[in-house]
Amino acid sequence: MTGRPEEEERGAGASSAGQRQTRWSPRRFVLLVSVVVVLLIGGWVGWYLLRLGRAANQAFQEIFVTPAPRPSLAVPASPRPTAAPTTIRLATPTPTPTELPTWEGSEPVTLLLIGVDTTPERAGEGALPLADAIILARVDPVAESAVLLSIPRDLLVEIPGVGWDRINAAYAYGEASGTTGPALLMATIERNFGVHVDAFAQVDFQGFIRLVDLLGGVVVDVPAPIKDDEFPGPAFTYQRVYFSPGLQRFDGERALAYVRTRHDDNDLERGLRQQRVLRALRAQALRVDALRRVPELLAALGDAVRTDLPPRRALALARLGLELSPDRIESVTLASFVSDATLSSGAAVLVGDWPAIRSEVARLFGTAATP
Repeated sequence: MTGRPEEEERGAGASSAGQRQTRWSPRRFVLLVSVVVVLLIGGWVGWYLLRLGRAANQAFQEIFVTPAPRPSLAVPASPRPTAAPTTIRLATPTPTPTELPTWEGSEPVTLLLIGVDTTPERAGEGALPLADAIILARVDPVAESAVLLSIPRDLLVEIPGVGWDRINAAYAYGEASGTTGPALLMATIERNFGVHVDAFAQVDFQGFIRLVDLLGGVVVDVPAPIKDDEFPGPAFTYQRVYFSPGLQRFDGERALAYVRTRHDDNDLERGLRQQRVLRALRAQALRVDALRRVPELLAALGDAVRTDLPPRRALALARLGLELSPDRIESVTLASFVSDATLSSGAAVLVGDWPAIRSEVARLFGTAATP
């Protein structure tokens, strides 16, 4: 009889412990589920970052290419210019400091900026890409200034090893030969303009669209209305594009159409539009602090952007360009130095006053116009 109360007490204790275990098990279950969810999310984020890192590394290898050899070219002498170039100035926001490397050295650097036409229509008919936009840029780190010279794609030039043709064809000839498109285009500019080109940077149409969209669009002040009824459409068709005057935001597709259209005016005005958009992109990059998003941008643009600048110099030059005051960037065209002409083949081209062009380029780019 004396053992029953103890057994009953133990039984009661066991029953109480069982109740406590039953009462805490939902919390433990929730805690367990929470840990699993955190591990899954953490693993997914880690996988995503690793994938982004791999994509950025892959893009890094694709973007920064080894400089291709260029032929050594003699450049004719040039007399004094006969007219002044057309200049426009647009304001951009004040730049913000970055953590990127600073530009080392005091010598100016001359870059060739290339927009490449790689549309499916050209690839479908087996045609090689053409240089659709050609801008010669010079950045002076000591004077803290820059010059942008737009070169019309229909300008008749002497292409080394080829002969006389439109300058945009030099890229295709380079791609078809043993050199590269940028290398032959740089050699062509050195031969005809009398200025040494240090490096190139190029982007194709899809890369341009993605860049604009990644930056959140671009705000452009359109000075005059544009209506182009012969703008290239899909499958070798034509379509109308229209731009009303005034300040407006473009997405990538719209910005590309703005820098490509030329039938309502001419190739020289299109060059100014391209420079206008470059300035607007620079302003937008400052607004969103794009240089801090370099890995993301590299991963997104790796298959569409190329340069033969070493990575550190490319980033330092990007920082230098963003830190320039907007009123120290000069935009120039060849409007005063070219005239329309038609070749015997029926091709419409622009013929340049080469002595005047070379002399003006020597003044703008600080080079000696000598053979």
